[in-house]
Amino acid sequence: QTQQDTDKETPITKQQRQTKNNSPLLTNNNELTAIVNSFPTTTGGRLNYAFGYGSGVLQQQSSSAGMVDIILAVDDPYSWHKENLVSQSHHYSGFARVGGARFVHWMQNFGARLYFHPFVDVDVDVDVMNDVHGIDTATNHHTTSTIQREIKYGIVSTDDLIEDLTCWKYLYLAGRMHKPTVEIDLSTTPSSESDIQEQVVVNRRDEIAEAQQQNLLAAVSASILLHGGGRENEDMTLPIIQLYNTIAGISYAGDIRMQTGAEDPNKVKKLVETPGMKDLWDNMYSSILSDMQSSGILTKDELKLELDFNDIAMRKQLIQNLPNSLQLNEIVGDATSKDSILRGSELLRTELANIVAPAAKSQSIKGFFSAGVLKSFKYAMAKFAKGRLKK
Repeated sequence: QTQQDTDKETPITKQQRQTKNNSPLLTNNNELTAIVNSFPTTTGGRLNYAFGYGSGVLQQQSSSAGMVDIILAVDDPYSWHKENLVSQSHHYSGFARVGGARFVHWMQNFGARLYFHPFVDVDVDVDVMNDVHGIDTATNHHTTSTIQREIKYGIVSTDDLIEDLTCWKYLYLAGRMHKPTVEIDLSTTPSSESDIQEQVVVNRRDEIAEAQQQNLLAAVSASILLHGGGRENEDMTLPIIQLYNTIAGISYAGDIRMQTGAEDPNKVKKLVETPGMKDLWDNMYSSILSDMQSSGILTKDELKLELDFNDIAMRKQLIQNLPNSLQLNEIVGDATSKDSILRGSELLRTELANIVAPAAKSQSIKGFFSAGVLKSFKYAMAKFAKGRLKK
């Protein structure tokens, strides 16, 4: 890959390349693509974008390849579910099978507008290269192997995904995409579409990439503002690893799962500090931090940022990077009072929690209907095991 090609990459495609090259990937790209290919991709609700995430995809400390988490962004969730209910009705709860596509569509629009299927076993055919002599030669050949993976997959409207990325309406998928993910290659998905329809899909992916860039810029800006000013920041430095931890924690602010022990209390640290993960964080955010350095907001080296947390002009500039609902003058603070800056940072923290809490709560409640009582109970117990046992 040439330097010119690298410069043209979007944040999403840069991250995909970095993930392939350097990360502790537990589920390889071929497997993820094969899993996605087992779902409706073109007819009905046409698939535009997909990504894998979580400890079943990217290693987090001592984790092994467990349940694979996948998000599918489709044009029309109703049509997509209608087709999937025919081909894979066993993925749906009894409530959903009885209610049909209309019930599923109604549930889709409740909460953060996601519909999850946990604990689904899928058989996938993956292409395996057999290296005969241990070197890359013409004698290497490919065979197909069938494997079974346990997955949790979520369906979202492409429009709803873009809205969350740009407006932080729920901070659900937007928060998930603050952290490293693995974009799934859709170039080999079955296609019966015209060139015009395929171009529509390309355009939608470009929209998602642009929205993601806004999402990442907002995440950095919010995290710097959350550190506030005052006595604790007199040295005017912020370790980059601390910035990443703050970004990772945005989507857990006010999350009832964290408050009740239904989530691993060390999850944020694992997402950032597991060996190999920091490289992915650097790849996601390095260009944004470089742009901020060029604009005079901060200076940086490999380990830390240097900036004046009490600079009102800087805080005004950062707040303009946030979604409109969070552009509050009270968050900026007053140049005559460091306490007002600290209060502004706490106000931002409260506002973020007010976005996250209802969305996280409603998604948890929705699981009893979308996944069914038994699967929801199993999922909750698995989360509690990760949370309470690691305190």
